[in-house]
Amino acid sequence: MGLEFLARVRATTLWLGGLAALMIATYVAPMAGVALTAGAAWSLANLALIERLVVALTGPSRTLRRTRLVALAVIAAMLALFAAGWALLTRLPVPWLMAGFVTPFVVMLFKAIAALLIATGWWTRLTRGPWRAALIALAIAALAWAAVSALPGSGRAHASSPRSVAGAASAGESGARQEQKPAGFPTVITLIEAAAPHASWLPFLERYEVLLFSMFVAALLCLVAWLASRNAQMLPGPLQNGVELVVESLSDFVTDILGPKYGPRYVPFLGTLFIYILTMNLFGLIPFMHSPTSSLNVTVALALIVFVYVQYTGFRELGVIGWFDHMLGNPRNFIGWLLTPLMLPIHLMGELAKPISLSCRLFGNIFGEDMLLVAFASLGVSILSFTHLPFGVPLQWPFYALALLGSGLQALVFMVLSTIYLLLMLPHEEHGHEEQAHPAH
Repeated sequence: MGLEFLARVRATTLWLGGLAALMIATYVAPMAGVALTAGAAWSLANLALIERLVVALTGPSRTLRRTRLVALAVIAAMLALFAAGWALLTRLPVPWLMAGFVTPFVVMLFKAIAALLIATGWWTRLTRGPWRAALIALAIAALAWAAVSALPGSGRAHASSPRSVAGAASAGESGARQEQKPAGFPTVITLIEAAAPHASWLPFLERYEVLLFSMFVAALLCLVAWLASRNAQMLPGPLQNGVELVVESLSDFVTDILGPKYGPRYVPFLGTLFIYILTMNLFGLIPFMHSPTSSLNVTVALALIVFVYVQYTGFRELGVIGWFDHMLGNPRNFIGWLLTPLMLPIHLMGELAKPISLSCRLFGNIFGEDMLLVAFASLGVSILSFTHLPFGVPLQWPFYALALLGSGLQALVFMVLSTIYLLLMLPHEEHGHEEQAHPAH
């Protein structure tokens, strides 16, 4: 097997260790998940260096000088890796760190056992058919369940799991601060607080957590846009092709609403608004991340930006006199002028209500999705409370599809309403001219 076997071990360790780290960080303690991840990463890096050294020493067509250089580089990297391991042992929970260290070797052992079992004839007869294989998988899961529940620390792990699901992962002052927050999954900020509960800069992170996540999403989108446009090609690659597809679809959608004259002018603003809101909505579905749009501060800020931009567009396109004429209801006859005392407050109240409806709708839906996922995750832990396991039934997973759909719909609704608000503020005569220029036949 050789290098191919090691490649499969690395792949299995990555997804198995990542899944285990997420479960432990969510249901046991955030720092325990960090320790397991760090230990597995250290062990994988050590195996990669050993593999590199063996290939350099035994591989074909290797000069002596090149072999010495590779060997020196590997030895230097191993010394740095051992120094990093010593630092991890002094700062992270040792039991979970050691569990991460041995994860690749456990994967090797079970892969070797599986290879021996699969080669036997009785295993082939035993797993013949999907129902037999499913029963064997359930039996193995039950045995693992019983083994984990028999561990000496499982009761304590379960006792702390509701607090972990609620986002309060650390003790002392950090735990008191977490209890004041709305219930939610642990985030990167939670991990930082657990690692340094007495740091002087923790109040800054807690106060500006939503702002930090929203700025990170904006920086991520800028990075993607830069990578897609820095070296544009006539035959685009996957990233450039995907970005161009999104931009073209948004351009066609906005132009169909605003028309060919005004559509291209407002595509950058409205398209950026949709992509930014959609990314923030989906960001909370990533483990240890948070949806900034689940905070009313972010949604109100976005709605105010739309409100100010719409009013600015009205003054720019209509002029001051035209803007007041629009607020008066465009009176053109005697009855219209008589209704202006009624139309002016109605239009002003309607303009002021637009940012309120935009912000509250987006906030309510995204916040509700997050709380739904947290509620069902907590229920999944409570169902298996009698087993004293550090995890539960993942009841929240079916609702991730609903969250994906809701996040996309809310971003689309926000953009469509903003587009309509702009359309209502643009000169209506242009639309009348377009209809006259293309009469029905």
